[in-house]
Amino acid sequence: MCKKVLVIATLAVLAAVTVVGGPKLKSHLRHWKQQLRASWEESLSPEQEIARLRMEVNRLQEDDSRAYDKVAKQGREVKHLQKRIDDLKKDLTEGVTNIRAMKVSLQTKDQLISYKGERLERSELQVELRRSAEALMVREKKLKSLQEQLKARKENYELSKKHLFERDLAREELKTELDRLETKLALEKQAQARSKNTTNSDSYLRLKDEISALGERIETAADARALKDEVQARRTNRAAKQRSERDAKIDKFLDDPRFNVEAEGQ
Repeated sequence: MCKKVLVIATLAVLAAVTVVGGPKLKSHLRHWKQQLRASWEESLSPEQEIARLRMEVNRLQEDDSRAYDKVAKQGREVKHLQKRIDDLKKDLTEGVTNIRAMKVSLQTKDQLISYKGERLERSELQVELRRSAEALMVREKKLKSLQEQLKARKENYELSKKHLFERDLAREELKTELDRLETKLALEKQAQARSKNTTNSDSYLRLKDEISALGERIETAADARALKDEVQARRTNRAAKQRSERDAKIDKFLDDPRFNVEAEGQ
């Protein structure tokens, strides 16, 4: 405890001197400050480090708790968008039916045409047919846009849920690893009490724990990078698949026989 107080006081003095000292003095003071900081870190016991890391894991859990609200909002947006698409599909079905009915009525050569119980001039019905077709094209384009949005939002929603589950699992793994380290530390303390040889001294045990912790940190960083690469690869594949599906939909629409007058007349 006294050592920590001394380190803090020394750092405060160095900070004050740095403000008024010359370049060379400041350089020496930065070097001493670095040495003191390293000494401070070495003075922390493994128990303190474990307690600090537990606090950090709990902080991550609090951050993820707020993420649940964000993901739930994504789910609501997906539902609302799905309802808009369903309503638009009903409207399009009605539009297709009307266009087909007008085209059937126009198959006659008469100038006065019966359509939906009314007698209309042929030119008037032709104008209405083209106006309805143009409106239907706009709505179909809107439907495709909404469907693409829905697909993207669904994928983002599922990916967000997957990330939540993964983070929850990762936190549990971190807690388990801290428990393991805590148990290992207790066993090391017991072994130290039983044997006072050189390899079981405080300095060796501390360095061993620090090296082990460093190894775990490096492995975690490597795993994180591998996970990011995997996610990026999935996104690239998904984008290619989306482009292929969009092209297939366009080809299918071009072959749609809904407006084929000859097929309707037969």
